[in-house]
Amino acid sequence: MGALECLGRIPYASLIATLKCWVGVGIFCGCLYSALRIVLEDIFSKLLGFSIEWLRILVIVLIIVAVVMGIFATLLLIFGFLATGNTRRNVYKGNKCIMGGRVSAAMFMMLTYIMNLTWVLICALLTVPVLMYVMFMSICNEEIIDRQLAGWYPTINISHYGLYRNATALGGKNVLRTPTELSKLCEHISEAGPLFIVAFIGALLIVLSMVHFMVSLTANYTKIKIAKELTDYRSAVDLESTMEMDSIIGRSGKIPDKVPFGTQ
Repeated sequence: MGALECLGRIPYASLIATLKCWVGVGIFCGCLYSALRIVLEDIFSKLLGFSIEWLRILVIVLIIVAVVMGIFATLLLIFGFLATGNTRRNVYKGNKCIMGGRVSAAMFMMLTYIMNLTWVLICALLTVPVLMYVMFMSICNEEIIDRQLAGWYPTINISHYGLYRNATALGGKNVLRTPTELSKLCEHISEAGPLFIVAFIGALLIVLSMVHFMVSLTANYTKIKIAKELTDYRSAVDLESTMEMDSIIGRSGKIPDKVPFGTQ
């Protein structure tokens, strides 16, 4: 019976959402870091000879957001435990505790909604490198590899694709001409592209977990609200019982052994 009671206190919906969020955060951080390391170091620093500092800062910001997301999911899981089964009845007993639980649930719902919108925007942002991967791989297959086999040696100017070197930067180049450079470019793109796709899938998992959390928080808010109504009902029943006992004592002048419950 104790094991069944413990199982009844587990918030399965919040637990599943938390696991999805943790998996998504791990996939997102690992794959995004590896992909951007290839892009920043192997392509820009080694092949093109210049760096993009704002992209490095963006990587750090996205990883920090992902870590905060994992911590936030843990907080939502803890709240799910507090709002489930006998734990809810033990924690949210008084009116002040119930009101605090309702306010907490509403606040978490608002924060979860904001986080969900944030990760939808991150998913939209990740579509850019995914589309560029598809575009460059098509160029590598159709323009570079096929033409090199035919004895032609094409060039790639990255400024034609919206990628510009900072005018104040010393050194670097916008054009790749030699077959070795073009082959290395295609090789690095073929390595980074799938990592961007997997990072996009990780971000989608986080979005799905946020939707799952919003459904769970809505249910928990309703349960805590019902707990307030049950508390008010119990208070009314206790008050009615006390009034009946006082009435019986007033008529008989003594305390009865058993106090009958009044008819509804």
